[in-house]
Amino acid sequence: MASPTKSVWLFSRIARGQIRGDTTGRLKLLFDPTTKELLGVHIIGEGASELLHIGQAVFALKGTVEYFVDTVFKLSDARGCYKAAAFNGLNKLTRA
Repeated sequence: MASPTKSVWLFSRIARGQIRGDTTGRLKLLFDPTTKELLGVHIIGEGASELLHIGQAVFALKGTVEYFVDTVFKLSDARGCYKAAAFNGLNKLTRA
């Protein structure tokens, strides 16, 4: 297996994080660059426990990072970090 691709999105980049004044929160996705299977989710910051179940469900079902791109998440909401991080990670693959 190739080295996992990681993608981080900061809470401060979304409206909810800016409203909260969250300058340290972040969401990180780890996925296989070949199969795009989700390998892990790390979340640090206010409201992390309210976001973790989304990644946990995709991970348990052996889903791919593309799930986050294809699913409707409001980008202004904290859950939008999943979509933004997924786009960021997939963009890394196309630039490599």
